[in-house]
Amino acid sequence: MNHIKTLLSTFALSILIFSCTGDNETSTTNTAATPQLRTTTPKRFLFDATKAQTAGNADWVICENTSGTPIRFPNPLQNTVTATTPENYWRGGISAWGIALAKEGHSLETLAPGASITYGSTTNAQDLSRYDVYVVDEPNILFTAAQKTAIMNFVKNGGGLFMIADHNVSDRNNDGKDSPAIWNDLMTNNTVQTNPFGLAVELTNFSQTSSNVLTDPTNTILNGSQGAVTQLKFSAGASIKLTPTANASVKGLIWKTGLAKTSTTGVMCASSTFFAGRVVLITDSSPADDGTGNPSDTLYPGWTEVSGNHSRLHLNASYWLARLQ
Repeated sequence: MNHIKTLLSTFALSILIFSCTGDNETSTTNTAATPQLRTTTPKRFLFDATKAQTAGNADWVICENTSGTPIRFPNPLQNTVTATTPENYWRGGISAWGIALAKEGHSLETLAPGASITYGSTTNAQDLSRYDVYVVDEPNILFTAAQKTAIMNFVKNGGGLFMIADHNVSDRNNDGKDSPAIWNDLMTNNTVQTNPFGLAVELTNFSQTSSNVLTDPTNTILNGSQGAVTQLKFSAGASIKLTPTANASVKGLIWKTGLAKTSTTGVMCASSTFFAGRVVLITDSSPADDGTGNPSDTLYPGWTEVSGNHSRLHLNASYWLARLQ
């Protein structure tokens, strides 16, 4: 019996030692990963890494190898995540977000560089139709016409889109386009509908901690399962313009300090619906930054700033997009 216990202990230890900081880029063995069922309704989250999310000083991925390459399946396997697993179990600038979702038993994947953004493709194993929520944190490459159509149809048919932008003039890969321009291009230049969400990223750059939060106890992005959101800190972010005439469902959630909560400009976080789908937009990547990731990048612990408000906001929004609240 002692011999069996020793073998089991050795096997468990080997799982913990093998981490995403290894050089296994494809992680083909991870295809068998299954979520821990700590939730009765596990959802499927896809984090995009095809749009230069690791360019420059960025590291907006949930898991990458030691070469800094995002990998499709987090390593170690997500079904080894427990309630006490630290966020640096995976290496990535937004690994804390991923670990938090994994702790609740949700399924996570990364759309790694070179993968395709499609909707309705029977040949793409990562077609958007296979997921509940698509997270795109600060894209730095324009979406193609076909990709924009895929994203719009994903939302139109019930998908959740989490959009994160950064401040004006934040072009990390020096291709002439930054995330405000890229998100605005998606929303104004697609084949499905112009200004579909009633949202636009204003070309601004500001830093502040705002407590100017919408008062609505029924809003589950602000008052959801993770608790109440009372503050949002921007460390060089843009702002949002709302156009209710384009989409009556668009809703400001957090505004710059001093603005009326009816203002259609100067918004820091907003939500919208589009046909059967849901959308959330936050216009600074700093709040999702957990301060860890590629050691060659300078990252900051935004995830835990302002007394945990940032983690509550991102997780509440994730669950709203996934229709869990």
